[in-house]
Amino acid sequence: MSERSRGLPRRVLGLVRRLPFIVWALLVFLWALLVSNVRVAWEVLTPGFGMTPAIVRVPTSTRTDWETTLLANMITMTPGTLSIEIDEDTRDLYVHTLYYEGREAFLADIASLERTLLKATR
Repeated sequence: MSERSRGLPRRVLGLVRRLPFIVWALLVFLWALLVSNVRVAWEVLTPGFGMTPAIVRVPTSTRTDWETTLLANMITMTPGTLSIEIDEDTRDLYVHTLYYEGREAFLADIASLERTLLKATR
């Protein structure tokens, strides 16, 4: 048996082990997508201006470019937030948000999404 064929089952087992976390990460992301779509639609359809835009530096626990890019894209695909830059040295993200309600609350929301993502990727 070659080295390559012995490594394949380990990778497959790793993927199978992470599958529930991958599915959970997708569900969490879809929920965040739904909630943020409703929030932005409400803002557009109702009179007034209820937004408090801000740019926030978000420290991350990602270890690879792939994880950082995936997190940045998940943030960007969620209406109301946009990843505008990645600090390549620290992997921190600079995120523009339409609904800033304080640094701790914003970082907690992003950290929750990140934890879910990292369980699926590691």
